[in-house]
Amino acid sequence: MSNQPRSVVQILLPYAGIMAVLAVFANLVVAFRGSTIDAVSGSALLPAFVYYVYFQITARAELSRIRFGLLVAHLVAFLIVNLSYHIHAATLAVLSFDSNSEPSVSLSPGWFGVLFGMFCIWGLGLLIHTVASIASRGFEEISI
Repeated sequence: MSNQPRSVVQILLPYAGIMAVLAVFANLVVAFRGSTIDAVSGSALLPAFVYYVYFQITARAELSRIRFGLLVAHLVAFLIVNLSYHIHAATLAVLSFDSNSEPSVSLSPGWFGVLFGMFCIWGLGLLIHTVASIASRGFEEISI
């Protein structure tokens, strides 16, 4: 093994792939539970959360040397997780469409938290992170 630092592609592509697999897993659990968001289907997102925290801790030094590296990792997780749930909800809407009536979607109340709560709260954190990253010119930690 060489002592050369890994590139951003070598760091972030595997991370994005694993996050995508974990998001698909969470959505499959939701689907198998009748597309109802409850404590069990919500807990299926825990592996993605644990991996996100693990990655942020273990890759922090490498990502902090890459311009906007920590921000991109945050953005990747935000997009993959949130889009997976929005695509799931959109698929339910399309599949429930009846050409003889007005378009409507009936989702369990738990979907409100996933589609709006998680998106808005996490999105606000991402916005703050973005502003802070821009203010620090893309480097959140500089070790000299």
